[in-house]
Amino acid sequence: MSILFDSLSFTYSDGLKPVIDGLNCSIDRSGITVLTGASGCGKSTLLYLAAGLYPENAGSITGGRVLIEGRDPAGLAPPQRCRLAGMMFQNPELQFCMDTVRNEILFCLENISVPPEEMDGRLHSALGFCGIEELEDRTLLSLSGGEKQKAALACIVAISPQWLLLDEPFANIDDESARAIASSLGRLHREKGIGILAVDHRLDSWMGIADTVLAMDGGRIMPERIDARDIDPARLESLGIIVPGRSYSPSIPVPSPGETVLELRDLSVRRGKEELLHGITASFRRGMAYAVLGESGAGKSTLFGALSGIFPYKGKALLEGRDLRHLRRREAGRIGFITQNPQDQFVGGTVRDEMLASLRNDPDAAGRSEEILRLIRLWRYRDISPYMLSQGQQRRLGTAALIAYDCRCLVCDEPTYAQDRRNTMAIMDSLCREARERGIALIFSTHDRQLAADYADEILMLKEGKLHAVAESSL
Repeated sequence: MSILFDSLSFTYSDGLKPVIDGLNCSIDRSGITVLTGASGCGKSTLLYLAAGLYPENAGSITGGRVLIEGRDPAGLAPPQRCRLAGMMFQNPELQFCMDTVRNEILFCLENISVPPEEMDGRLHSALGFCGIEELEDRTLLSLSGGEKQKAALACIVAISPQWLLLDEPFANIDDESARAIASSLGRLHREKGIGILAVDHRLDSWMGIADTVLAMDGGRIMPERIDARDIDPARLESLGIIVPGRSYSPSIPVPSPGETVLELRDLSVRRGKEELLHGITASFRRGMAYAVLGESGAGKSTLFGALSGIFPYKGKALLEGRDLRHLRRREAGRIGFITQNPQDQFVGGTVRDEMLASLRNDPDAAGRSEEILRLIRLWRYRDISPYMLSQGQQRRLGTAALIAYDCRCLVCDEPTYAQDRRNTMAIMDSLCREARERGIALIFSTHDRQLAADYADEILMLKEGKLHAVAESSL
C-alpha cells in the first residue's frame, strides 16, 4: 500500500533540464507524509504525476515509472483514477467547473457514479469536515482564496479516495483554520486509512499530525527521512522551510515616511444584501510598508478588489487626493496590484516578455529584465510561457514584474504565497526596499504573523468588516 516512484525522470519540454531526475522513493499509506523543499524543485510536478494528470496533460516521462497501489494512475480512466488518488491543486480555481460550492461537490460525486440517495449525506459530511457549511450555496467566484482552498478540499473528501494528494493546502488559510483542518485530516487518516501526501513549505500546522517529512532538491528526494515529531529548527531552515516563530531577519533600509499617498474614508463594500466591509478609514504613506491580517474570508481580497475597481464601494478611496473611481485610464497605473492568482496578471508570451512589458519605459529594458530574472532565478526559463512555470515561480515573476512597474502605491495580495523561506525573504526584501527607495506605499496581506512583524511598519487587522491597527506585541 504505497506510492512508488521508480527511477522516475520527467521533463516539460525537449531541451529543458528534467524537473524530476532519476527519482526513487516509496511513500507508505500507513503514515502522513509531508514533502518540502525549495520553490520550483519539482514537488507539485511529483503530485501531478502521482495523480495521473501528467504526462497526459503536460510534459513527458523520459524514464522510470509511477505506481500508486501497484497501478499506473496515468493509464486509468478518470473515474477510476480519482477513486485511487484525489488531488487538491495549489490554485483551486484551476479545478472548479461549476457555479456554487454545492454544485461543485455534487458534480464530483456524479463523475464517480455515486447513487443520488447518497449524495446529500456525503456533501454535508464534506462541508462539515472543512468547517464551511455556511458556504454551501455561495458562488465559487465570491469566495476568498482561503475559502476556495477549503471548498476544493471538501470536494476531494466527498469522493473519499484511497490517497489525498494536497498541494500547499493551507497557503491561503489562517492559522486557526489550518490547524483544525490538519487535525481533521489526521483523524480521517486514522479512522479510514486514507493515505496523505502533502506538499508544504510550512510545517507548523502538521506538527503532531504528520509522521514523516521528506525534502526534495534538484528533482530528487533526499534519502534522509525526517521524523515529523522530532524536528530540529536549524535543520528546517537549512532545507528552506519556514520555521514558526523564527525571524526572517529582513535586510531593508530604515523607513523614512513621506506624505499620505492613499487615503480611505468610511469605505464600505456590499455584495447583494450583505455588507462585507463597512466604515473603513485608514491612510497609507510613501516609503512605508503595511501588513493586512485577518482570517480566511475576513475581506482582505475584497478590500483590495475595491481598490482595483473589481468591486464597487461607497465612501472615498483617494490616491494622491483623487478618487480612484475618477482616474483616467492613462493614470490608472499609479496604483499597482499583485493578485492572489499570478496568472490573472500575465500579459507576455514568454517570461522575458512579461518583464519587458513592465520595463517598456526603461531605456535599458533588455539589461534590466535579464538582471531581474537572474535575481529571481528564472533566467533559464526566459523563453517559455509564464504558464509553464510552477505556482511558486509564477508568483515570483508576477511580483518582480510589478516591482519594476512605475507606481505610487503597490497592493499585494499574499505576495509570498507558496514560497520557501529563501524566496519569501527575497520577495519581501525587494518589495520593502523598492518602497523605501522609490517612495511607494506598500500594502500586503498575509497569514504569516512573523512576516508581518518583521517587514511591516504598521500592522492592520481586518475583522468583522472593520480595519483595526494592531501592535506587534499582540501578534
